[in-house]
Amino acid sequence: MLHFLMYMFALLGISLLLAAAVLQIKQSHPSSTRNKPAHGLLSFNSKFPERYITPDKSHIIALNEEGKHMAVGIYDPLSPEGTTPTMFPYENILGSEIVENALTLTKVSKTSRITTSAVRRTPGIVAHSSIIETNPSAETTEEINELTLKIYLDSADTPVLSIPFLPGPSPAKKSDSAYSQAFSEAQQVHEMLRGIVSA
Repeated sequence: MLHFLMYMFALLGISLLLAAAVLQIKQSHPSSTRNKPAHGLLSFNSKFPERYITPDKSHIIALNEEGKHMAVGIYDPLSPEGTTPTMFPYENILGSEIVENALTLTKVSKTSRITTSAVRRTPGIVAHSSIIETNPSAETTEEINELTLKIYLDSADTPVLSIPFLPGPSPAKKSDSAYSQAFSEAQQVHEMLRGIVSA
């Protein structure tokens, strides 16, 4: 009788281990496909014709006017998996601003729906677009440590996207052509977002 119980428990243990292994394989297989990007870089390019890559080549912002979606992701053209974007419908875009050295240069928003703490500390955001003029006599040799495009979203998971546009790892000077180009690109994306928010 003791041998019978020993064999029965051994068979039960083996069957439970096999069942656990099968379950593990089933769970890991979908997650591996889920972790792969929904679109490789080629598909991403075709679905999002308007693409902006940050000067440091770290992020990509893409707009699909037809599908009314924005995709933001880490840009890695050398990755065999391509770019993995996070999708946001246009209606979830609440506003954007360009921040340079902690100073907001220009912003646009639908204020009534922005409730993040990051925005509460900037009470000047209003329900229309605004541009804050910079001092024209400011030194062109001023060092810029931050050039960030902030995108505010109606999303509990991602209320604010902060995308750096500062070229290179070290501070830039306003007189640098690389900085001027980076600012121009940030402004171009901001203007596209202004059109979406104001629509």
